[in-house]
Amino acid sequence: MTTTPEWRRLVDHVMAVPERIYETWNSIVGWDNHTIFGKEYGWDGVAWCAIFDWDMYHDVGLDAIVPKTASVSGMAAYARQHGQWSQYPSVGAWVDFGSGAHTEIVVGFDADNVYTKGGNSVQLGATDNGQGNGVWHHEHARRSSYVTGYFAPHFPDGVCPPTADPKDPRGGKAVASWRWAPPQKLTCPKFPGRDKFKLGATSDSALLLQTWLQRGGWGPAYRVGPSRTMTQLDLDKVKALQQHYLADLGPADGLAGPKTWLYAWQVASGLRKK
Repeated sequence: MTTTPEWRRLVDHVMAVPERIYETWNSIVGWDNHTIFGKEYGWDGVAWCAIFDWDMYHDVGLDAIVPKTASVSGMAAYARQHGQWSQYPSVGAWVDFGSGAHTEIVVGFDADNVYTKGGNSVQLGATDNGQGNGVWHHEHARRSSYVTGYFAPHFPDGVCPPTADPKDPRGGKAVASWRWAPPQKLTCPKFPGRDKFKLGATSDSALLLQTWLQRGGWGPAYRVGPSRTMTQLDLDKVKALQQHYLADLGPADGLAGPKTWLYAWQVASGLRKK
């Protein structure tokens, strides 16, 4: 079964945060640093760019791999002390802007630019007297003097995110670029009818079902591989799937119906645990 890498869960979550103003307005001081992100962190009303980064990791259960600090300089020091500092961007990394002035999370990069999203920042083209008041995305030249470096956490699942570092200690192979795109929505193909899965029936649907059964590891192994014709071996593989989910798919008779079709697809697609 395939699982979503932890770095991908993180960046998908970051990109799902609506871009808008989050601070409240105080008639005396103006934007006052009070946000939902400060409340989640447990320290509100203070500069919150590093707080936003920590919150994003906390939201997806990965806060144990990053320091809980509201200081960008503190984050950078932690990264250096733990061998997780890099001059190259990688997805999910915390970028240090201006030697401790600001931080955001890397959501993409190419040969020339790094793409980030962060809190306590301003919308592109907007001004607010230097006080970032919301969550926005940005683009910076990778070789700008403003880009000091990156804190690249080690993810617990051992999967290295897309990285530009040719010697990334997490074992990843450097890539030229990576840009975020919404996860593809998977849709199960329409059930074609029970007659397509009777013994001896031949169709493209039979080949598709057999491919899913092979991918899910159900029943006896194929000697050659999936085909367009339903054999007794295929019915035995269907029966193995049905027996595993007997309460939902019983009786386990080897005859594929709509639910068996759906479950075979879900397991093969990594959407249902075996």
